Amino acid sequence: MWMRPSLARGLKGGLLVSEGKNRVVAAGGSVLTLVFCLLLGCSPRQPPTDLYLDAVALRELGQNELAVGKLNAVVAADPGFALAYAELGKAHQALGHREKALTAFEQAVKLAPWSAENYLNLGRIRELLGKYPEAAEAYARAVELDPKSFEALKGAAECYLKAGESTKSLMYCQLAEKSGEKPREALSLLARAYEAQKDYEQAVGVYRRLLTVVGDDPNVLLALGVACMRAGQYDRAKPILISVSQRRPENGAVWRDLGYCLLKLGDIDQAVQMYRKSVDLDPTDWEAHRGLGVALVLKARQSEDARLQAEAVRHWRRSLVLKPDQPKREILEKLIREHSKLQNPLQELDY
Repeated sequence: MWMRPSLARGLKGGLLVSEGKNRVVAAGGSVLTLVFCLLLGCSPRQPPTDLYLDAVALRELGQNELAVGKLNAVVAADPGFALAYAELGKAHQALGHREKALTAFEQAVKLAPWSAENYLNLGRIRELLGKYPEAAEAYARAVELDPKSFEALKGAAECYLKAGESTKSLMYCQLAEKSGEKPREALSLLARAYEAQKDYEQAVGVYRRLLTVVGDDPNVLLALGVACMRAGQYDRAKPILISVSQRRPENGAVWRDLGYCLLKLGDIDQAVQMYRKSVDLDPTDWEAHRGLGVALVLKARQSEDARLQAEAVRHWRRSLVLKPDQPKREILEKLIREHSKLQNPLQELDY
């Protein structure tokens, strides 16, 4: 491919050419220079380097389908061209071809295992495909290669958490927090990791620290209130949840959580009211129906009102219809059959 000497000098400043298989390493060359290279035309038998440059230019212009064609030609001519596989993965990903992108990124990693960026790309596509254990491993390898990469730390923490490996997730959460970058994201992940380990006391502390970063955020306040309840701190949870309910009155989940908190504090009448609001706002909330049933049975025992017991059973049955595989299903079925015989309908249904 011929080009004017001035363009060649400009291109040389953006790319480093070596003698090995991975002959081209991108160094932030000017997009304009690459476009000029593309517009000047190429010979029928372009070397892989020139095809690669054309593909990069096409990708910059959003022409990913054309880029795929050229990149396929590059790797066919030179199967050891790691950067071409990386670009091919990006092009396929942009086109929604996730499995093809995965294959390309895996090949890029094999050819250039020293590249943190390759492992990041591999982690991203595995995460998109729901392959969380494999994605976590790729992000963890990226962290080894680039310990300061917040994206790699966050990716490893999040994917290990989704894979059910909370101990590993916690380690990367702590590293992400220590990095000092994006404290909101880091602290949110850290709190979730503690919750996954059922260490709710630690989670409460992290949520309180998060509030100093984000201010009086209702979502964080709700998470804090729920963590307080799970830590058994119902007196502390109550004013937090009341505050959130006043700011987000349309959120049925807030009223449901407040209902549960009041139920644990022994305020049955208020709990029934809160659960009723939750069910009215979201009739599909199986947890709200289940909780309302419990509150109604407790109220029925106080008032000896059989109608409340019948209503409770209706809500429990509705809960099972909405979520047939819900946790402790057998306990709820037992309550439906024998609720009048139980000394404490809340027993074993602590959620």
